[in-house]
Parts: sequence; structure tokens; C-alpha cells
Amino acid sequence: MESNVRDIPDPVGIADATTLPAHWYADNDHHHLEMQAIFGQGWVGAGVIDDLPVPGAWTARSVAGTPVLLVVDRAGELRAFLNVCRHRAAPLCDPDDHTAGPMIRCPYHSWLYRLDGTLARAGGVGHPSEFDLSDYSLFPVGVHVWRRTIWINLGAVDAPFDLGPLADAIDSFPLEAFELIASETDDRLFNWKVLLENYSENYHTPFVHPEIDTSSTEDYPMVSAGAVLYAWDRPLRPSADDPSGVIRATLLPGEPGWDLLATANPTRPYGVGSYLTIWPNMMVNVFPDALLVMWMQPLGPTTTRVERRLYVAAAVSGDQRDAIAASHRQVHMQDIDICQRVQRSHTAGVNANGRLATVEERGVYFVHAQLRAALDHAGRF
Repeated sequence: MESNVRDIPDPVGIADATTLPAHWYADNDHHHLEMQAIFGQGWVGAGVIDDLPVPGAWTARSVAGTPVLLVVDRAGELRAFLNVCRHRAAPLCDPDDHTAGPMIRCPYHSWLYRLDGTLARAGGVGHPSEFDLSDYSLFPVGVHVWRRTIWINLGAVDAPFDLGPLADAIDSFPLEAFELIASETDDRLFNWKVLLENYSENYHTPFVHPEIDTSSTEDYPMVSAGAVLYAWDRPLRPSADDPSGVIRATLLPGEPGWDLLATANPTRPYGVGSYLTIWPNMMVNVFPDALLVMWMQPLGPTTTRVERRLYVAAAVSGDQRDAIAASHRQVHMQDIDICQRVQRSHTAGVNANGRLATVEERGVYFVHAQLRAALDHAGRF
């Protein structure tokens, strides 16, 4: 199979790459390092726009343990703040509640904030010395919307949002017009990296997902740039999904033929797929007829909240919708099962001391490289 992934060079260093030590998946101290260096600094996936309230309302989310308030003002502009009153730190909104009104009211002592985060009234505060309402606005948080997903930056409000060139490879897909058919939130018993690694390789598919295995008819190239690892299903010969052989005859995203992907006619669930791992916690499956967005919020070293949203194109029939939903659900639960079993080894402190496959686990290598770079940048590795 390696010879089919033509002309895509091995990532530098992968020939010597090994698996990570078990305590990186189970140790509480190491978990806190990752939360500070990764989830507390850069852009982190925090949801989808479908979960936002109407204009003039707000809701709360947790981003790796940090309470965040998402506010949509009356003009439809999205803002984000820490979900913490500037008086005595009471939460302004409970997670996933949608509240509307002219002012955001703290439920503890009724301080009132405008939808832009400025403090409008602090009733009953008396006369503290040099107290000025303008000094007690809500703490702002960086927020950005990309292709139906919401991203939060706890470390820098004005940090530029740039996923790199590979994110442009799905520009031709009308994802915002797709219709939501499934929404799930579940707490799972594994470290967040276990699922990210699993998603970022196809090595396990013939053994864990035999129902969708196409290894005899397709290869699975992987390239990375910036925050994105991009993988795609590429037929080894003309297929029913692409009888002309034009769409997948190309080498890399952006070359001739990739503009035809969004108009292809898949003959099965998981047909003509493009798969993005977006560091650190977002996973996106893109098909001409479906979209799966999945993101994670670490709850602890061995527990992760996994959120999934499945969409289909409006033209997809009821039977097709059912087939797509069932296939994605089956694959997901198979992944959950193997990830939770892998986590038991990590929790037991067993170091595999394994070697990464130089072609099939390029995505795992990408995850490890991003992890090490973030810890190194924070002076933690």
C-alpha cells in the first residue's frame, strides 16, 4: 500500500518516531501542563454555530474547564467573555442555557452588563474608593467562526486565526446549507489524545471498521500544514463514485480536479471523503452529501467530553439520511470502544514503547509533533 501514496515524502523524523509514554495519557500533573500550554493559549474548537442563541441572547460553554460566555448581540455579532461576574466571580449563565434580554444580570448580586461586556450598573455597591464602572467590564476572550465551527482563544483576544492552507481545500463545499440530523454529547473514559490519534490514521480501519474498509480499492494520503492534517479517500482506479477517474487522480489538495469534489455523487456512506484533524481538538469529515463535526473538551487526564454534530445535504432522501446516520454512529461507537480499551493500558502505566508506521501513522506523528511543540513553546518539555 505504501507505493500507492505516490510522491508524498515521509515527514522528517518519522522513521525514528516512537509512541508517547503512558503517563502523558493518565497523569494528573501532566494533564494540567497540557491544559495550560495547549487549551489555555491558542485557538481551541468550542462548538458549532447551530448551538448559538438568537441575536440578543447568550449562552455558556466550558472550554477545557474554563467557563466561557458566548453573547450574540442584537446585530448578530458574536462575542465571548469569561463567564465570571467581575464582582465576586459568580457565573452569569449556566452551561448551555439560552438567556435573552437587554442586559446580562449576575444572579448573585444583580450587577448588570451590556451585551458588549461593559458594566452598566452595580447596584448597592456603595462608595468604594476610586470605583469606576468602566474598569469592571467582563474579561474578553478571543472568538472566531470558521465553516460552521466556533473557536475560542483564552490566551489572546486579538490573536489572528489562521489554520493554514489546507483548510481551504473544503471551500467548494456548501457546508453552511447542510441540515443537522444528529447532535450528541457524551463523556468518555479516555484521554483526549487517544481519540485524536485514532481519528488521524486509517491503519485501524480494516480491523476496527471492516464495514467501511476500502483498502483494496483506495489509498489514504495524508498531508499536513499549519494546524491541519488533511487526509482523503483516493481510488486506486476509476470507481463508481468517480467513473472518469478525474476527481481523485490528483496528488494534493488544490490541484486540478479538487473543484469537482463537492459535486461528486457518493454511492455509499463514507464515500469520496475528506478528513481534517484540526489541532488541538477538532475533527471534521467532509463529503458531498454529509458533514460530521466532532470536538473534545478534556475533563481530566482520563475523561473527555466528546461532542458530535452530523449534517446532510438538503437533497439527501430520508432513507439515505438514515443510512448515513447509522454508518457514522456505528463507526463512532467502534472507535469509542477501542479508545477506551487503549486507555486502560495507559491508566495501568504500561508503556508500549512502540514505533509509528511511517506511512499509515503520519497523522499520529502530526499530533505528537504539535503536542511537543506546544509544550516546548510553554517551556514544559
